[in-house]
Amino acid sequence: MNTRLHLNRYLATGVGSLPHSSPSEACDLVFRYFKDDIPFWPQLPKKDFRENMYVQFTQGLPGVVIDQAGKKIYIDTAQDNYAKALEAAYERYLAEDLDYFAISPDYAGGFYEFIKRIKGMNPAFIKGQIIGPVSFGLAVTDQHKKAIIYEQEFRDCLTKVLIMKARWQVRKLRDALDAGRGPQDKPQIIIFIDEPYLVSIGSSFFNITIEDVLSMLNDCIAAIHSEGAFAGIHCCGNTDWGIVLKTNIDILNFDAYNYAETIFLYPKELDSFLQRNGILAWGIVPTHLREDLPALESLLKKMAPERGAFKQSFSLLSPACGLSGVPLERAEEILALTLRLTRSL
Repeated sequence: MNTRLHLNRYLATGVGSLPHSSPSEACDLVFRYFKDDIPFWPQLPKKDFRENMYVQFTQGLPGVVIDQAGKKIYIDTAQDNYAKALEAAYERYLAEDLDYFAISPDYAGGFYEFIKRIKGMNPAFIKGQIIGPVSFGLAVTDQHKKAIIYEQEFRDCLTKVLIMKARWQVRKLRDALDAGRGPQDKPQIIIFIDEPYLVSIGSSFFNITIEDVLSMLNDCIAAIHSEGAFAGIHCCGNTDWGIVLKTNIDILNFDAYNYAETIFLYPKELDSFLQRNGILAWGIVPTHLREDLPALESLLKKMAPERGAFKQSFSLLSPACGLSGVPLERAEEILALTLRLTRSL
């Protein structure tokens, strides 16, 4: 598959989460730095536990139990109504009832504030995100504390629910962007599938086949493509990039600050990805340093050994990971440095 996403310069964007409790203030920050690049809607887990990325996309899933006070989530497959809820999810999926899988304002205040803001704007690109099925399935357990990904019926339902939520999100973003605007110069929508748990591929406790991983991811990617949007995968750790690059993604967002050299251990897969116009999104600005952020020049130097591959095409730059765990001031510093580095290129 050849991506239709072409860049004419380097662009900056964010991963997703911010440390704010106010959707308005979070969106102020996003547009302050990325209005002319790729603004993204902010996830705000400090505002509400339901905005945690493992909780945010659970509406419509069967058996979900959310303990807000204890900040816990699990799937109870023994619930009296579990089978009925599972059947309902499948029925709504087959009926293509996107609204059944909507994300409500209580779960995504940043999304709804973002929707309001972009109605009066004309960005070339915007970005959303959704939790990936592999990471959700490994991070969230059943009532017996077993990773829910090993419950095959639920795993299949999970992928279908996330597919519908991704499609719903793209349509909501497009509706907001199209409000009062003609058909020309339509902004391009990008959805990142957040998959931090891909770092588990190949480990002794990861008992899902590579074929199943690729199938789950490609099903989500195909759904995003079906809505005319572009799909990326974000993984903020080291993984088997050869497997990830075999998916049908348009963009790979990786932690280039800590793991830049690892992606070049897969030259065949990387070359194939770039040959079909795949785009690298370099998570080059560190997010969890206690000391001062690196100087711009040091980040450029850090990328220098791979400048040949880096210069093959224009790329995206981002922080290495989400920013919900950093102080407000540091979050702004990170976004500012990301933009400065992008402009320097």
